[in-house]
Amino acid sequence: MQKTKRCSTNNRIWSGSITVFLSLLCVLFFSLICTAVESARVQGARTQTANIAGMATFSILGEFEKPLLDEYEIFAVDGSYGSGSFKSEKVKSRLEHYLTINTNPKDGVFSVWCFDPWNLSLADTKLTGYALLTDEFGEPFYQQAVRYMKANAASLALDRLTEYSENTSTIQKWEKEYERRRKENDGQLSGLEDKKQQKMEQLESEATESGTEIVEVPRAENPLKEIAKLRRKSTLEIVTGGKTVSKKKVQTGKLPSKHRPGNGTLKLKKENSGFLANALFREYLMLHFPNYLSSEKTGKLDYQLEYILGGKVSDKKNLKYVVNRLLLIREGMNYLYALEAPEMNGKAEGLAVTLTGFLGMPALTAATKHALLLAWAYGESLIDVRTLLDDGKVPLFKDAGSWKLTLENLGRITEILEQGNTGGTQGLSYSEYLRILLNLGSLTEQKMRALDMIQCNLRENAETANFYAANCVVGTEMTGQWKCAPVFFRIPSVFLGISGETMTFEQQAGMAY
Repeated sequence: MQKTKRCSTNNRIWSGSITVFLSLLCVLFFSLICTAVESARVQGARTQTANIAGMATFSILGEFEKPLLDEYEIFAVDGSYGSGSFKSEKVKSRLEHYLTINTNPKDGVFSVWCFDPWNLSLADTKLTGYALLTDEFGEPFYQQAVRYMKANAASLALDRLTEYSENTSTIQKWEKEYERRRKENDGQLSGLEDKKQQKMEQLESEATESGTEIVEVPRAENPLKEIAKLRRKSTLEIVTGGKTVSKKKVQTGKLPSKHRPGNGTLKLKKENSGFLANALFREYLMLHFPNYLSSEKTGKLDYQLEYILGGKVSDKKNLKYVVNRLLLIREGMNYLYALEAPEMNGKAEGLAVTLTGFLGMPALTAATKHALLLAWAYGESLIDVRTLLDDGKVPLFKDAGSWKLTLENLGRITEILEQGNTGGTQGLSYSEYLRILLNLGSLTEQKMRALDMIQCNLRENAETANFYAANCVVGTEMTGQWKCAPVFFRIPSVFLGISGETMTFEQQAGMAY
């Protein structure tokens, strides 16, 4: 009986030992599990901070100005948030708002089932960089416009856009050539005027001494007198034919092209550049801004494309600028044709001989012939511009079939101009000539002036009355700092004396349109 009792006592001892051992083993094993889970949680929390930072920058850019997108296909956030005054602290405040919400998703929510395993708290936020729509003279605006055109301009005839650009060198050459030749010819005629007068006096004196009749000056009409009168008049009044011209004006106070706003602190990558990108951007301008002949005119100015070309404060001044540029283009191209047309040279020489040949001054006759060709090209150019403004068409390069003005009618040019469009149906329209002017102009000026028009037009609406292009954010970059307190270290800390430390994470994030 005693032997049996001793065995029972031993069994109880062994049973107690096993229980203690298993308990210690379970504690160690559970502590190991908790440590592993805590390690995984910390790594997950680090990844979560990257997600939070990304969501915050995405959310900032998600507050884009909808009217700007609807009307001009441009993404940008009003960095003043409706106040009209941009401060980077306002953007930082919005950034902190989104970071806080995503860092503490259970904030303000009470539920036993709401468990946040990351246990993060936002310690610090820095807005390390931001990009504005007006940076680098409107480069972000240019990039977005070109991307839009690439995605939506599949139907455009890119070969035609290339052709317009290729003709710019010829146009520029003959614009300058016409101006140079006209100044030279005017100087020659002015220099010969004294000799002409002396020759006339000499002929009169000889006729008086010999008792013969005084040489009679030929009575052929001299069209140069009528052209001289026209040159002293306003070209805009001549070619518009008395039509009403818009009197709208803009205030230049805070226009991007006049105010020259400062740049942001974040430099964005330039994805688009070169010949094709420039052509697409200018086509974007053609599509989004009305001109003199546009049927629908809404906005601060009626002639917005003319403003982009001229940069003047009023519709009238911008139209005047464009008209003078069109006239110069046509003068150069018409003069080019007149020089190369034998029939026109023959007629000009014949009239020059009639007008000056009796004086026996070959230099005067040659200068008069050249003056007639220059005046003829000028008269034809006035008709061309009048035709364009009447929604007609004019070829860039003239031929015998498209030349309208005869030398006999050059003296009647004012009467002819009053008739308006003389039937131009072949060639380029007014809009296509504006496209040529865009290719001849400064891309930098066009970007900023287009932003001027966008700003002026949007400010006409009550919803965007405080809109300024210089306040528009198109990209942000931030650095955030989070603290991550331990969650699964409580069991190891109680049984093993292992205490977890609060971790600090720093994450950078950036995003741009």
